[in-house]
Amino acid sequence: MREIMTPEQVADYLQFNKDTVYRPIRGRKLPAVKIGRAYRVPREDVEAFLVANSTRPQLRSALFKRVLEIAERNAQRHPDLSSDDILEELEAWDEEQKAQRAHAQRA
Repeated sequence: MREIMTPEQVADYLQFNKDTVYRPIRGRKLPAVKIGRAYRVPREDVEAFLVANSTRPQLRSALFKRVLEIAERNAQRHPDLSSDDILEELEAWDEEQKAQRAHAQRA
């Protein structure tokens, strides 16, 4: 079962101020679910956030290695998709997300 944390629990876990946790949540860098006025963060997303933002080369390398393993597995399951197709789709999705964030900041 997935452990769900409040921003306050994330702050305690990371030894941060609560406001420091809200910044990446609102900036959509730390995945969270907003229910009413309250945010909830899956612990596995906190762990992934730490790895993705680590300055340790070993952690970043491990993350990229895992991504490549997943890509290879998907390539075996879907041989008709090339890595270029997937990259284009990811880039389009990324541009969509950026546009949505920009729109949300203007509103």
